[in-house]
Amino acid sequence: MDGNIISRVILTKFMEVKEILTPKNMLITLGSIVIIMSLWGMTHGDEWAEIGWGEGNVLAHDEAYEEMWALHLMPLGVMAIVTALVVTGKELAKVAMFAPLALVNMLGGMLILTSDNGYGGTPTGVVAALAGLLMLATVLTCVSGFMHKDGESEAEA
Repeated sequence: MDGNIISRVILTKFMEVKEILTPKNMLITLGSIVIIMSLWGMTHGDEWAEIGWGEGNVLAHDEAYEEMWALHLMPLGVMAIVTALVVTGKELAKVAMFAPLALVNMLGGMLILTSDNGYGGTPTGVVAALAGLLMLATVLTCVSGFMHKDGESEAEA
């Protein structure tokens, strides 16, 4: 009897999380964070260049490169939001489960390639907060897709 009570409590809590972490909500959240980071990078390219190359080691073109990279990430955010609004059901869950891998691949690859060339630093302030939110949203988007992969109606909510 106690096992049934415990399993019901666990199932109830899981259902609450499942209702909150819908693929639609998470893709919109992830897309919004990517767009905000892109806008921040486009308007604060000098700060991003200093984080990456170190203060006093930034040339004029470094700021421009940071701004352009930020601009090039924006379509990923837009695609995430549009996908959340247009795709439904199992297909949306599959996209939510696998699309963040493209973001991980791109950012992880950039981290590896740039660190080999002396680029890298520890972000602070708003940039650090946005990076943390981006990582959390990426993981939760994958989790939401997995939880709804069987196509329950919550995946469309």
